[in-house]
Amino acid sequence: MQTRSLQELKDRTDDFLWASRPVDNRWQRAGIRALQIAYAVARDLAQGNLSLRAMSLVYYTVIAFVPLLALAFAVLKGLGVHNELEPALLGLLQPFMGEYSIEIAQNVVGFVDNVRVDVLSVVSLGVLLYTVLTMMQRIEMSFNFIWSVSQARSIGSRVSEYLFAIIVAPLLILISVGIASYVNTVLFVGLLESLPTGAIILQFIALVTPFLFMSLAFALAFIFIPNTRVRFRSAFIGGIVTTVAWKLMGWIFQNFITEYSANAVIYAAFFAVILLMLVIYLGWLMLLIGSSVAFYHQHPSKTYAGREPPKLSLRLKEEVDLTIAYLIVKRFQQGVEPWTVDELQAYTRLSPAMVESALQILLAIGFIRATDENPPCYLPVSTVDNCKLHEIRHKVRTYAKDKPDNRSLCAEQMQIRTLLDDADESWSETSGNSTLTDLIKSEANE
Repeated sequence: MQTRSLQELKDRTDDFLWASRPVDNRWQRAGIRALQIAYAVARDLAQGNLSLRAMSLVYYTVIAFVPLLALAFAVLKGLGVHNELEPALLGLLQPFMGEYSIEIAQNVVGFVDNVRVDVLSVVSLGVLLYTVLTMMQRIEMSFNFIWSVSQARSIGSRVSEYLFAIIVAPLLILISVGIASYVNTVLFVGLLESLPTGAIILQFIALVTPFLFMSLAFALAFIFIPNTRVRFRSAFIGGIVTTVAWKLMGWIFQNFITEYSANAVIYAAFFAVILLMLVIYLGWLMLLIGSSVAFYHQHPSKTYAGREPPKLSLRLKEEVDLTIAYLIVKRFQQGVEPWTVDELQAYTRLSPAMVESALQILLAIGFIRATDENPPCYLPVSTVDNCKLHEIRHKVRTYAKDKPDNRSLCAEQMQIRTLLDDADESWSETSGNSTLTDLIKSEANE
């Protein structure tokens, strides 16, 4: 009974959010769009993938946090602003850790200060870099999952881009410190206070500037980390959501968890460590949620279908694969601009996961190729004039990443295989030498 009620509630929600009704009001469209994204993110949280990946990132963060800060500290020390590391770390932990933030910040900075990067041996420096790069690789894998990216960065680009990020991040800290110092100068404050509404402007700047810079920092992370192109507008919207969630989490910790938690009595001296790991977990979870918001904003068609691959029958999957192949060949023969993923999804009205699954198989069997454009378009690899339909069908049906060893096949499986091969041969004889080009010509003659 409860399961039926939940299913009815889900059906009503789907009908409300994705009903085909004209909406003329711009704000109504934006509101429905926001509700669709919120529903998709809530569905991801319910499935548990975001929480699981946030937990795994806690482990890598604890292992690589001090080496990462050591490298950042070396860069900051070269720039002469290494003394800003402890205040920045204290400002990050203060809203969540309360009185424990001072102790943790001093201990971490003490560890970092004792790491002499300039006197490390080659092996020690290699271990240090390996730890940091491994953590950043795991972070990229988590964000690639959110953006449905299966191909990670190559080893060469991974090392160069990660090290670039480690060097640039302290520079961004230096720039933000410089801007904050300029805003707090007596000249700037005195100039604004001389205006009639200067006090209100100062309060507004003090309120908006940290929020804006934090949102921008999150947006840059959402753009840089995934191995795909992320539009700035979508990343910035995700950054705003992450900043709001971050501020809300800080308020909850400061008012309910840090000061009045019964766990402080239970864990005693270990409470600071437990609290720190909880903060790290929730921090990564907020970042993954913000990246999900950016993903669904950039790809609105996926708010309904989600990332889970559709559970299709073998016949329907084969039908979809051959339909996508037919459409690509047809447009190529007509001399029209090739299809993109979004165009194929809009034309066929199939879910994005179904279209992408068909494209991946056609790419794997070498029937199509992707262009270097952004977004990529899809073309046949070679001439399709003599490409027989039953040959494409056979390749689609027999494709698999992993194939069993023939020595492990039992006699009964060999009998079934023989029957299936005979059925395929019979089908190919029935279909004759039909090609996709023949289908295009027959459609034109009708």
